[in-house]
Amino acid sequence: MTGLIGIPNHSRGCNMTYEYKSIPASMYAGAKKGENPKQQYIDLFQQTLNEQFYNSSSWWTIREETGIGTEKYANMDVRINHVINAETGLKLGDDWKTVLFPDLNHQLDLGLRYIFDNNTWIVINTEVIKNIAATCTIRRCNNTLRWIDEATGVYYEEPCAIEYLVKEPRDYITQGSPFPTPGGFLHIITQLNERSGKINENQRFLFGNPEHWVCYKVTGTGINDFTNVTTYDNNSAHILTLDLIANFLNEELDDIVNGICDVHTNVYHVTLNSGSISGSPTGAIQLNANVIYNGDSVIRAIEWKSSNPTVASVSGSSGSTLVAFNTNGNCTITASVYGNPASDTCWVTVSASPTMNNNILISPNTNYILEGTNRTYSVYLYENNIQSSGSFIITCSGSNVPSTSYIFSQTDGNHFKVTNMLKDLTSHLTVQCTTGSVVAPKSFDIFLRGAWQFDTA
Repeated sequence: MTGLIGIPNHSRGCNMTYEYKSIPASMYAGAKKGENPKQQYIDLFQQTLNEQFYNSSSWWTIREETGIGTEKYANMDVRINHVINAETGLKLGDDWKTVLFPDLNHQLDLGLRYIFDNNTWIVINTEVIKNIAATCTIRRCNNTLRWIDEATGVYYEEPCAIEYLVKEPRDYITQGSPFPTPGGFLHIITQLNERSGKINENQRFLFGNPEHWVCYKVTGTGINDFTNVTTYDNNSAHILTLDLIANFLNEELDDIVNGICDVHTNVYHVTLNSGSISGSPTGAIQLNANVIYNGDSVIRAIEWKSSNPTVASVSGSSGSTLVAFNTNGNCTITASVYGNPASDTCWVTVSASPTMNNNILISPNTNYILEGTNRTYSVYLYENNIQSSGSFIITCSGSNVPSTSYIFSQTDGNHFKVTNMLKDLTSHLTVQCTTGSVVAPKSFDIFLRGAWQFDTA
């Protein structure tokens, strides 16, 4: 790299000209230290930041996500300032902030999230490409996407930033009022990760509160996940934008208490192959879980838990687990669908003289009844997989379901009948079957559905 210096030339009378000569490389600033001026400037800038960063009222300690989609955060010192609109020169509202980091080499990524002041924020713009300072623009997430994955029934939620779009008539003479009117559209920005990547076209979401939910649906081309950070790397996009249009609340299918769409179309029921097991210390028995999803038997990831691993421990995350008997005592083994509250339990007895394996089965395992219909269930005790003639005391708790919405009756020691008089979406019936003390009581939940839904039972 060379430089030039002008030398006056008076050889042409009064006309002054210049001759240019190269400056030797040895005369460059920092050349003797093996550094170029740019690196010296960067080092000086970093030194200035180190000395002056905290001499300001705008520095704060906030929480920074450790990586896209990790949902894990670490403390980070930053400076936070307002954002200026480049087109208008006006300061944007309090939902936009500029963040400056003390380390010039701080790693940033579009879609990364921060937490401070009881809010989650998402990076919508970075200034790290060929820029000395590490800085970014973040936007406050003013709502939450909540949904049940259609394929697995697992519940997800992601913070998001919502823009309510309006439409402005271009020709108000023919179209009426010249004022902008709500267009029934939402534009949503959220982080693109393994969870939000499961959102599909036409998926519905609820926003608002239990007193006033408003439903919106993703339009056919409303899923945009192609803002690549690196031009040719399609996996580098970490921002997901959704365009939604106004839709209708469906009280039959939607959870209007928690604001989740289509909850009642994704119903799980878990049944273990045994309701009680027993054995001696150092022994083991395998438990299997049968998962019914919307009436069909499916394979799902199962979470196994022991109420007392000292007595009996479990190993396995699939549809079966090995229960190891450790010491004398009692405990329960619970099998739950990952990400869903559906579960079943097994009573465990560990002693030197093991007792008989007992199990309570309720048939059919359909856990809902349509409005205006009834269903009769049978309940039997199985001892070592052989049906017993024992009878049950069967009770029904309506919880928050009004007594006028259903009729329950125990027809004999092994059967009960439930009639759905009026659908109820606030809760469900819980039937408990008890027989002596040889096995823990068996509980069974029954949902009161509407009349229009097709019965596949």
